Amino acid sequence: MKTYKYTARSIYGAVVEGVVEANTQEEAIVQLKDDGFIVSSIEVSGGGHEIDLRIGGKKTKDKTISVMCNQFAIILEAGLPIVRTLELVAGQTEDKTLHEILTNVTDDVAAGYELAASFEKHGPNLPATFIESVRAGEQSGNLTLVFRRLAEFYRKQSETSGKVKSAMVYPTFILVVAVIVVAVIMIFAVPTFKTTFESMGGELPAPTQIMINCSEFLTSWWWLIILIVGGIYAVIQIAKGRSEKFRLSWSRLGTKIPVLGDITTMSCSSQYASTMAVMMAAGLSSAQAVDVTARTISNYYMGNALAGIVPDLEAGRPLADTLEATEAYPRLVTEMTGVGEQTGELEHTLEVVSDYYDFEVQEATSRAIGMLEPITIVLLAGIVCLILLAVYLPMFSIYGDFNSAM
Repeated sequence: MKTYKYTARSIYGAVVEGVVEANTQEEAIVQLKDDGFIVSSIEVSGGGHEIDLRIGGKKTKDKTISVMCNQFAIILEAGLPIVRTLELVAGQTEDKTLHEILTNVTDDVAAGYELAASFEKHGPNLPATFIESVRAGEQSGNLTLVFRRLAEFYRKQSETSGKVKSAMVYPTFILVVAVIVVAVIMIFAVPTFKTTFESMGGELPAPTQIMINCSEFLTSWWWLIILIVGGIYAVIQIAKGRSEKFRLSWSRLGTKIPVLGDITTMSCSSQYASTMAVMMAAGLSSAQAVDVTARTISNYYMGNALAGIVPDLEAGRPLADTLEATEAYPRLVTEMTGVGEQTGELEHTLEVVSDYYDFEVQEATSRAIGMLEPITIVLLAGIVCLILLAVYLPMFSIYGDFNSAM
């Protein structure tokens, strides 16, 4: 057995650190979950790299999972047994990683293991939403319905992220071109002008001298710039891995940044609403649904705040009240959650909230990109004008001196 060092949250919301013995990391996580802990990070004691459970390794694409879930639903609805269904879906899956997972799961289920437990064992990077929904579907006998809901859920996730990524292509291209153009001018063109200016003699104008100094710095110390940027990134990542307080503060800062912070908050609100709706449809209790949903939230601060209300839910407090107390989610989310609880239509209400925030994320992203494009163009034009001014000022000076001599 190996000894694993872990950081987790207890059922009372306290952060706990300790060690556990198990054959594999997956077994250690299952053991801790059975003891009532929500695992944040885990590593082999005495060495190894910390594993962030929110990020994991290579993730299966949402679109691929949606297609797989739809295949499960269709085949199960036709009345085929689960083992045969797994064999058929595995045979139709083009994704190599997912094909391997399905093949291993087929063998386990044929040997008598539960479907969700097998997916959890062989697909550690599969979303928690998928694993827990399948587990709930098994227990309730509604696997077909669960797979249909999952197919729709991941289809929407894929479409939303796809639209955002598509919208980012053009401004990203402009930024990259701008950086390349400025770098080429400063590193290759300016040194040529420097030689010409020095041959003219005399004192160079301030803008020209500044441009030459910047060019010399970039040409001589470009490696230092890369080293500093890389060092800052490494320090931040190490601090996030070792300090819970820093990680919370850093991720909370991500929700406060103008424009981008609003997009992050709305995106996480959509994740909360859509995932909770699927969990409730699968038959999970509010506490169980929140436990799973917290692990799917992309922002650590908002996910941690959601995980912290699980003990209150288990104690019988309303979801809306506990969610509002975190102050991490928009007022609309808490109010609509309360409306859903009071009317007994929480699942449907959360679906409406999810659709609303999906739309808002796309609109906010479009507006941000709409502002970014002209700003980038103006900045690039300004830099080019400054470079041209720095190049032509010495020529104007020489021309003036020549006229004075005449």
